[in-house]
Amino acid sequence: MRRIPIRAKLAASLSVPLVGLLVFSAMEVRQTVADANEVRSETDLATAATGPSGIIQMIQDERNWASIELTGLEDQYEIAVAGYDETRSATDRAIQAFREEVESKGGSVREAFQPAFEGLESLEQIRRDIDAFDRPRSLDNMPFSTQLYDRYSEVVQSLIDANSRIPLQVRDATLRQGTELASVATEQVELMASISRQTTVAAMLSEGGIDTSEEISGIAMLLSAFRSNNQQILDASGPYADIVEETYPRDIAEELDQRTQDAIVRGDLGDDIDAYLEGTTPEPNGGYWRLRNAVVDELVSRADTLNDRAVARQRLFAILALGALVLAALITWLVAQSITRPLRSLTRQAKEMAERRLPEAVLDILETPLGQDVEVPHVPRIAVKTRDEVADVTEALNTVQESALDLAVEQAVLRRNIADSFVNLGRRNQNLLGRQLDFI
Repeated sequence: MRRIPIRAKLAASLSVPLVGLLVFSAMEVRQTVADANEVRSETDLATAATGPSGIIQMIQDERNWASIELTGLEDQYEIAVAGYDETRSATDRAIQAFREEVESKGGSVREAFQPAFEGLESLEQIRRDIDAFDRPRSLDNMPFSTQLYDRYSEVVQSLIDANSRIPLQVRDATLRQGTELASVATEQVELMASISRQTTVAAMLSEGGIDTSEEISGIAMLLSAFRSNNQQILDASGPYADIVEETYPRDIAEELDQRTQDAIVRGDLGDDIDAYLEGTTPEPNGGYWRLRNAVVDELVSRADTLNDRAVARQRLFAILALGALVLAALITWLVAQSITRPLRSLTRQAKEMAERRLPEAVLDILETPLGQDVEVPHVPRIAVKTRDEVADVTEALNTVQESALDLAVEQAVLRRNIADSFVNLGRRNQNLLGRQLDFI
């Protein structure tokens, strides 16, 4: 029959729990990888939501320049970026950078912003229409300027709409609130521009000023959305509450609200149109842009923290799984050694006892000269360092060894007694023969 080592039996018996442990560890590691990927996907979405703000700002600069240049008022207003080449180049660079960022993240990020990219395609036609417009620059071009302004606004709105859908896909409360605040702050800039332009156009170009229900309701709807967004910003909690407290442009918001209300009540802007436009047009890095940038910094920091935690957790589970497998293998090896080492030692000593020590001791006993006492030679006992069944077998073998020696001694004594009996018998026969001879 084929010999099966104990180690093989142990390995076979322990392979079942080890395989179970391996499967469980693999499932845990896989789950942590999935969790880390989900966190990374959410943080990619959240941080990608900050990207369109740069495009929006560039498109607004391009739109503002085109609207002012077409009406011949570029010398009367101080704007952040002037010139078609400058504004368009800045917009194109922002769009290209954002496209690359979205493509690098892919997946849900690309899907979320696909409608916005489709909206951006209309920029080329808007620019061609502006370049084809060759009339002298004057206020007579205001209808065309307003039409282009609205078309630019549609492009901006497509970006804002895409951005506003991002928080719906983010489960982490802090990330979701950050993306909402960044989106709302960006939307506020566009609402401010729409409110001030619509109010100014109605007050300056309409014959009766702001007097029709359509003009009043249009401005009022924009102002209502502006107030609602302000309240959402002021209701921010957690880490964003302090940011809002520090960066919220309260003066600009209140001034725009109050001046617009006054314009609706009066039906015009009064004599200080420049003051209205100046008071409702924040600096490029001020107003709601400053609030938005501060929120984005906190949002990116939160995203980095979540990613770091997810990666650390993934590594921890991988290390724990590997450690558990190594520990299980080590324990298996130690258990096997604790069994096989004493058995190997027992096998070696048993062979030595059976092949050399015991036969030599028995031969020494049996070869004891007649007339001498039988002396039992010292035969080392079999010893193993264990307290299990192997120790019981060792004790049994020692008993066998002692029994064999006792039996050899008994045989030696019996041989001596028989020899003595023969000697006595011979002496008696000799005496008997001697007496018979004497008698004869």
